[in-house]
Amino acid sequence: MQKTIGLVVGIALVLLLGVVYVLSNNQKQVEQEDVEQQSVETHNFKKVLAYENDYMGNNSNITNLFNNLPLSNYRDLVELELDTFTFVVNYNTSSNEKTVIYNATAAFVLIKNLEIIDMRFSDQSYVITRENVEQWFGDDFDSLIDPAVFKEKVQMPIMESTTTDWLDQYTK
Repeated sequence: MQKTIGLVVGIALVLLLGVVYVLSNNQKQVEQEDVEQQSVETHNFKKVLAYENDYMGNNSNITNLFNNLPLSNYRDLVELELDTFTFVVNYNTSSNEKTVIYNATAAFVLIKNLEIIDMRFSDQSYVITRENVEQWFGDDFDSLIDPAVFKEKVQMPIMESTTTDWLDQYTK
């Protein structure tokens, strides 16, 4: 009888240790994915497709979108200006041009009636319009909803070149 109890306790301990090990590794993986989502270079656009919406007026949707884009760990207050279809997002960090371009493009691709994004950083602000972003991409704009196309036309070019031309077009 004691051998059986000892065997059961031993098996239970092994199973418990196995569960703790698996959960610990899963937590590490989730933390690594969160870190990767903070950078334009490693952000996975596929993970924000869930926030696609026809209307910017869905406050929780657009806020959650920006909670899952690069620099979200520095995101501060947000405002929706429904009369002008403007989303204002404040960041408590210095500006990062690659992130500005990436986040604005992602937001316009995913939120169909969003017309203006006002990104305010501690050192600079950027006002970007849908019209300017659509002009930059031309006929390719609608295809950016595909994660592979987004990576090819947005993410990779941002990482491989200077962003001056992009920002000039986006903010003109």
